[in-house]
Amino acid sequence: MRQVIRVIKTPVTLIILLAMLGYGAMWGYQHVTMPDNRRVDTCVLTDVGENLTPDRVTVRVLNGGETGGLAKITALFLRGHGFRVIYYNNSDERVPNTVVVGNSVDDPEVKLMLGFFTGSTAKGDGRADHVVDVILGDKDTHIEAPVASVPVTGPVCLPAIASSTVTPIPSPTPSNTKKK
Repeated sequence: MRQVIRVIKTPVTLIILLAMLGYGAMWGYQHVTMPDNRRVDTCVLTDVGENLTPDRVTVRVLNGGETGGLAKITALFLRGHGFRVIYYNNSDERVPNTVVVGNSVDDPEVKLMLGFFTGSTAKGDGRADHVVDVILGDKDTHIEAPVASVPVTGPVCLPAIASSTVTPIPSPTPSNTKKK
């Protein structure tokens, strides 16, 4: 009887392992060929008043040149002026001059960013989220007198702020201290 169990045990184990492997392959294939249902974040019409200010503009800074650390330095500079810099890194695209990329070259957030980078060019790619990309080039792009705002008429389409990126400010609570 032991001999029979020994002889049967190996093929049964192999069949079970092959079934698990087949199921895993089938599951993986189904998920790889599944249509991409990720939601594209669109912009939200936001009333910003008469002027669009840097604190309402969301930016990604990309280094498209050979100078190391340029994206980080520029991101710190833009944050210092109130912009919401959500990402900075190197770009796969190499550019000689700085390029500001947005939904359209006529959007106020692109115009505001162009006011910070004199000598740069604007490009529109129809992006739905209205995040502005600044691709930095190696040639000297001056930031002489950055503009504080851009005049707008009516609401502006701006990226929605995810609740995970907003840091709540704790409200003050009364303390229960008694004098002794």
